[in-house]
Amino acid sequence: LLIKFMMFAITVALAFSATPILATSDPYSSSELDTIKGYFFKNVDVDGTGAVIAAPSDNHPDYSYHWMRDGAISINVAYTLLKNEQAMKDYLNWALTKTMTANDPNGVDIRGEPKFYMDGRAYDKPWGRPQNDGSALRAIAMINYANDLIKAGKMSQVKGVLYDSDGTKPGIKFDLEFIAHNWQDNCFDLWEEVNGDHFFTKMVQRKALAMGARLATALGDDGAATYYKQQVSAIEGPIKAHWDSQNGVIKATMAPHPGPQKYMELDSAIHLGVLYGYDDDGFYAPNDPQVLSSVAKLKEVMYTDGMYPINAADDNKGIKGFLVGRYPNDTWDGYESGSVGNPWILCTQALAELQYRAATEIMHEQEHKGLDHILVANETEQFFRGILLPRGYNGKVDAGRKVHAASTALALVEDADALLARVKFHIKGKNFRMYEQLNLDTGFEQGANDLTWSYGTLFGALAARKTAIESLQGSA
Repeated sequence: LLIKFMMFAITVALAFSATPILATSDPYSSSELDTIKGYFFKNVDVDGTGAVIAAPSDNHPDYSYHWMRDGAISINVAYTLLKNEQAMKDYLNWALTKTMTANDPNGVDIRGEPKFYMDGRAYDKPWGRPQNDGSALRAIAMINYANDLIKAGKMSQVKGVLYDSDGTKPGIKFDLEFIAHNWQDNCFDLWEEVNGDHFFTKMVQRKALAMGARLATALGDDGAATYYKQQVSAIEGPIKAHWDSQNGVIKATMAPHPGPQKYMELDSAIHLGVLYGYDDDGFYAPNDPQVLSSVAKLKEVMYTDGMYPINAADDNKGIKGFLVGRYPNDTWDGYESGSVGNPWILCTQALAELQYRAATEIMHEQEHKGLDHILVANETEQFFRGILLPRGYNGKVDAGRKVHAASTALALVEDADALLARVKFHIKGKNFRMYEQLNLDTGFEQGANDLTWSYGTLFGALAARKTAIESLQGSA
């Protein structure tokens, strides 16, 4: 596979670039991945309970809880990418018998609770509530499993256990009804700092409702399917309103809002929202011009403008790639607020996944439209210049001009590989354990150790890389 890809890469490079572009090798060896999977699965389905611990760190910081958001994202990785069905079964039992049925001591709907003790009780101390992305991400994970059961001829199991038609009992519809009737409400964001209207939250809510509508149709619940489709259409306008055409950025949260005031509302939550909220229907795809414009601005602030000194230090050592954090004026350093934020492993690896998926989208569009080029838009000029020109692309990369599709997709894969390589450089000293953050000056890992979400983003990126390479080979 790698040899075929490298031969194709050289062919494309010689035809469309002044300087040959060579494909990189696989980011991790199989033995390295086995080690990382071991760390990941220590945190997933803890002791066979179905619970997912955010990180085993129980002091400074204490992450030893089941966060609904982190747990749903991680179990989706465990099941859909790493094929661990038992973990999914245990997670479903955990959700159906504990987190969906727990008494809420905080005066909010249990489906808006952000985190739970490892015995299934809702966290009962002050926190940012509600957080309405968790129920959407959980619904997405459960629907993925339900769809597979239906394909396997187990419709009755879905109806009997996972989907209750009246929506009042624990299950998929229990979450969907909450989303459908509450997506308009403000809530806290994925970083648990800002109460407002968030791009990330609405993207994952939209996907959950769209998937829910298709499942409801398959199960003969036509009234619910129609209502969920209506909500999908209704939520799209508010999502599109996050676009700031003046700054070329999708705003993470609509202003005004309390809490941290972010520079241009620029945030890695945008590419995370696309990764977890894109429904393969063209609505904010990974290669959407507004998405790529937002990524270009994030790179400009965090890398080009030197926000993290470690990026320049790595450049001087010849280490490819760059690191990104949550948002420009972040003050959470992994231990306390009021400090200076750092690059995040999960944000950087998620950006790699976005670029792999953008490469695939470009190749699929080329195939469907019968075109060998893409048109550079005003919004994407900065992004594509940053991807193509450093790799010796032989042509102008200006708005209104065409660039070769396959060589652009290839450059995206290589650039994403470099992102993973830079993270790998900083974690190999700890035998590839992934913490939350990398120190902005030294690159040393800090914050919560063995962050489950960090591991999950690597597996998501590698799966997307495989698909991107296959799409490039298919066009050769």
